[in-house]
Amino acid sequence: MAGDDFSPGIDDGRSADSDRITVEDRYVIDATRRLPDLAGCPAYAVKDALSAQATLVALAPPAFQPARAEASQMARVRSPHLLAAHVVDETSGSVWIICDAPTGAPLSQNTAWSESALLERVIQPIAAVLHAYNAAGITHRAIRPDNVFDPGGRAPVKLGPGLAAPPAFLQPGQFEPLSSLLCSPAARGAGTIADDVFSLGALAAWLLGGGGGLQSPIYSDADIEERIVRGSFDVLAGHLSLSPEVAALLAAMLADDPDARPSPTDLLNASERKAFTARKQVSAGAPIRIGSAQVRTTRALAWHGARNPVALANLVRRGVIERWLTHELGLTAVAARMTAIGKELTITEDAAPSPPVLMEIIAALDPGLPLHWQGEWFWVDAIGMIATSSLVPGGGQVAPEFPRLILEAAQGGALLRFAQATSIASQNVAAQTVHAALHHGRVERVADIGRLAYLLNPGQACLSSDCAGKRLSAAWALLQWLNGEFTPTNSATRGLLDRQMTAFLLARGHRSGLIEQLGNESGDGHSPWLKDLALLAQMQSRYQAGPLLGIARKILPHLTPALKLWRNRTTRTRRGENLAAAAESGDLTRMAEIIADPRSVAKDRSDWLVAQNEMRRLTQEQIDLGKKLPDVPPMLRAEMLQVATALGALAAIGSLCLEVIS
Repeated sequence: MAGDDFSPGIDDGRSADSDRITVEDRYVIDATRRLPDLAGCPAYAVKDALSAQATLVALAPPAFQPARAEASQMARVRSPHLLAAHVVDETSGSVWIICDAPTGAPLSQNTAWSESALLERVIQPIAAVLHAYNAAGITHRAIRPDNVFDPGGRAPVKLGPGLAAPPAFLQPGQFEPLSSLLCSPAARGAGTIADDVFSLGALAAWLLGGGGGLQSPIYSDADIEERIVRGSFDVLAGHLSLSPEVAALLAAMLADDPDARPSPTDLLNASERKAFTARKQVSAGAPIRIGSAQVRTTRALAWHGARNPVALANLVRRGVIERWLTHELGLTAVAARMTAIGKELTITEDAAPSPPVLMEIIAALDPGLPLHWQGEWFWVDAIGMIATSSLVPGGGQVAPEFPRLILEAAQGGALLRFAQATSIASQNVAAQTVHAALHHGRVERVADIGRLAYLLNPGQACLSSDCAGKRLSAAWALLQWLNGEFTPTNSATRGLLDRQMTAFLLARGHRSGLIEQLGNESGDGHSPWLKDLALLAQMQSRYQAGPLLGIARKILPHLTPALKLWRNRTTRTRRGENLAAAAESGDLTRMAEIIADPRSVAKDRSDWLVAQNEMRRLTQEQIDLGKKLPDVPPMLRAEMLQVATALGALAAIGSLCLEVIS
């Protein structure tokens, strides 16, 4: 991201709520002028102060649909056929992406294409874009009809941005390969450039078929099984009347084996109609039965096995899969691995394989499939987005148990083992990154999984239900908002900050190198208001945020119980007055120093203990003195008391007379 979390002052005029936002002293965004969404992202009007002719849009990624973690890197990719992103910036407190405006209508509104026009004006230009992305080591993952624009005439199309939304999150099902389609949209991850080639091939088939309806991003099991059994090319393009050259091209682009798809370089001269050979997946002559299904490929076996793990384990334990792999497919290395796993299953004697063993079987059968864990499919690099989706109010984007499954898989070492088994090289780096985030974020409970949303995506806005709509992606912006009119509605059970605000601030502090490791939010028994004061004071000091009078006034009334730690009334009163004075100056650091002073509390307690001991000593002496008095009869003791009282009265009267005479 351009800029960082540091702010020269909380009152410097920047605000995520401002109607006019200036980016890099050049681009002026009018947040009151909403434009049609671009690439599925809210768009606003923007002017370039240095170029009146520039036609631009400002994209504002929502909190629960954040820009990609590598957005800044993606913005540096350039191609004549790509709507360029000029700036990814959060100096206003929220992420804004300034990019070229589309020229022409999206392909969703223009579906009449001949083969030659498609090759020259769609496939070749987008292949050039993918070539640039591939050279940069990143993927696009947003190739679909509403994100490709036709300028008209014979001009090549332009591909819209892929950085403004999570990868493949908005992709209709027919534009995704099986390795992505198995996952819920949030769990698809960045994929590979071969996945982009598949999406381009699916787009071409859709256009040659005259368009039609766009499927949901979530595919049904029946549709997935059809794609597995028949093959994606047959399902998506088998009904089309195509020339032999284009049919071969699309068959290669839509191959279910990513290694069989052409590279972007291979597609740069697609209009020359050079021959492409579609390499078919190895298929067995004799099928193997798993449950009620008969399958002929390892991919189909892996998918059905994930749905029926008891039957799969039984086949592995009996050596059926090993023999089938050897005799029907010639996959001796995979068969040897099945033999080793079968011995493990025989030792355990469990009917169903454990989640790690099932994951290993599936990864061995088809290393190109995503990680499977207790019924869910996901790619490791998608864990940050899964964490974000798990926090969506009302749920629905991911299964409710997904955070628990991720934590179990991570703590059991499954992420690292999968990274070694998969054929997708990027998953190894992703697994290392996730484990580092788990460590730095002290993600030890299911409730902590939300921290990964911020640790794995530097542009992730705060996901608190109180401020998600504000898109606050910088720590200083959240401080400014908290300093305003906000008041928590359930302050009886929380402090000023909720769990997401706390995790966001800690993660931003970690990203900036200010905090080495996130703390435990609920392990010390302190008041939530004291915890919030400590964190906010740290943020105020290290971000040089200036006075935070609004925050101080909101926290002050809740600090009274903490003053009772001091038993000395004079000390307690003095500290209360100093605390109020610090609050009126908006100095959270001073407030924290006053209320969190363990040395002073220890001295106060020590003095109190000394006083208590002295009181106990005097009481004991009085008791002992009473025991040493001579044994006087009760009658005599009463007469002595009367005499003493009379003498005391006479002394008092005499003293009064002397006072009057003098």
